[in-house]
Amino acid sequence: MKRLVGLGVGLVFAATLPAAAHHSLAPYNRSTERSIEGTVKALDWSNPHVRIMLLVPTADGAKQWEFEGGSVGRLSTSGYVKSAIGLGDKITVLYNPRRDGSIGGFFTGIVTADGKSYRTRGFGTGDNPGGSNLLPRDGRL
Repeated sequence: MKRLVGLGVGLVFAATLPAAAHHSLAPYNRSTERSIEGTVKALDWSNPHVRIMLLVPTADGAKQWEFEGGSVGRLSTSGYVKSAIGLGDKITVLYNPRRDGSIGGFFTGIVTADGKSYRTRGFGTGDNPGGSNLLPRDGRL
């Protein structure tokens, strides 16, 4: 009986770990969407959240902005693939800004230099919840 109770307590504890490991989107102002242009410095295509580092030109030289996005799975179901953007590409990032006013935010979409656009399903504030797909350079998913 002690083993059964111990097993039950262990299972309850283990079931709460994924919820505790995930953080909220509270640091971002989800009711505001902005855009900024820059050059891709880095793309971290990994879970729990994809990250884009963008070099944004300013009067004082380029500043590095960091954007966090959805998970690889969420982005993939929106049609996004890792090869859609590459290092050195000039892109526009649509994002929810950080509440603390620091540069960067939570990206909700991307527009490539040739005008292809991508929106993450379920994110953003516009009327395009399903988004449109951004195809990789070779045109195949």
